[in-house]
Amino acid sequence: MRDSILEELCPRLADGGYEVKSPRDPKYNCIAFAVGDLSQYWDVIEGVPKGVRVKGYYWPDGVPSPETLIGWIKVFEVHGYHETDDSSLEPEYEKVAIYASADGPEHVARQKASGIWVSKMGKGADIEHTLESIEGEFYGKVVKIMKRKCQGGRRVLE
Repeated sequence: MRDSILEELCPRLADGGYEVKSPRDPKYNCIAFAVGDLSQYWDVIEGVPKGVRVKGYYWPDGVPSPETLIGWIKVFEVHGYHETDDSSLEPEYEKVAIYASADGPEHVARQKASGIWVSKMGKGADIEHTLESIEGEFYGKVVKIMKRKCQGGRRVLE
């Protein structure tokens, strides 16, 4: 199934090949999807005082702002990830790729056991894609790869 809106936002998608894996769902976003939380949107709402919880939204206590790359890196560090320069498939590791533009972090993708990358596209669908196919003006480029050892010899998320 093709998605013309996604292809407009990420023109390289059509050339890189992708597959829509779920219907649109505004309940969660790419960060939530990457850590395996499909129940809430990981972000803060501008104007809401720090520490005040808003139903359906979550950001970990003690983690810098989601507007910063360090905030996104810390989210994954809290979940056991550490930085690496290697985006290739390493079967004993789970990996995420953080995309950023000049404005800051924009997106994160997760690598599946097959080596394919999977993403939650904003409030839209989950898709499988190549790492480079969503780079561009909308999401920026991959600026950080992070990995964690598979738990009990197998991936926690797939």
